[in-house]
Amino acid sequence: MHGPALLVTAAVVTLLSGCGSFPGFGAGSPPQVQNNPEVAKQQFTQGLDVTQGRGVTQDYQHGVELFKDAALNGSAEGAYMAGMSYLSGRGVNTSLTDAAYWLDLAARKDHPSALYQLGVLYMNGRGVKKNRLWAGFLLSRAADLGHKQAIFDLGVVYARGLGLPQDPAAAWYWFAQAEKRGVALATELKMRMYSLSNKASRQSASRLMAYHSGRVDRSTTLFIQLRLDELGYPSGHADGIWGLKTDHAYHLFTRQRLLLSDLELNWQNLQLIRDF
Repeated sequence: MHGPALLVTAAVVTLLSGCGSFPGFGAGSPPQVQNNPEVAKQQFTQGLDVTQGRGVTQDYQHGVELFKDAALNGSAEGAYMAGMSYLSGRGVNTSLTDAAYWLDLAARKDHPSALYQLGVLYMNGRGVKKNRLWAGFLLSRAADLGHKQAIFDLGVVYARGLGLPQDPAAAWYWFAQAEKRGVALATELKMRMYSLSNKASRQSASRLMAYHSGRVDRSTTLFIQLRLDELGYPSGHADGIWGLKTDHAYHLFTRQRLLLSDLELNWQNLQLIRDF
């Protein structure tokens, strides 16, 4: 269903801008991250102590360096805090590129808030080339991991067709989930999507999401399905379920376009497919 009736108000759309004018993921690859959990935990804790002045002289700049060290030793929280420090300019000069660089490291480890912030960046083209399909993937993954604002914003995405297919029933579902979590405006928008959908479509959306409950592979599969369709490899109904059509389209794409018999669906390769 299309047309003006599905447009969400401008006030709601601004909620998709997260906490402000955030940057996007800059060019280049993140550094090699080590897996030193004990060291990372210690560095992250020290970073919190220093930035908050807990038992030591408060020093935001030193704290950010500790967060970055923790990130490079495998701490998703450290990467997220470093990214948010560069966004806010607390302890360091505000740097959009650096902020997104560290947020991306956290998102690779399925940090819900980092996934959400990156989704906002790509949705609005802040510091990156606007890519609403990729934004939809990031927001979907954050929502699947329980991020409250991502759950609401995913309703907006489906209501307006911002990178994901315009679907009032899916929007109704996500606004209903946001309502349960006390998100402002969710009830009003849920009722609007209710009036623009039918009982069968709402039941279908609920069944589909119930099937996916607790699984984060939905967002990856949905992104692959939609991206393959864009690239001319029809993968069947974009429902987030990896069926025979999706499997055939994916392997045909990797053989014909990437000259590979198989390709692991890790973060780096998802970005490869995104930018192909």
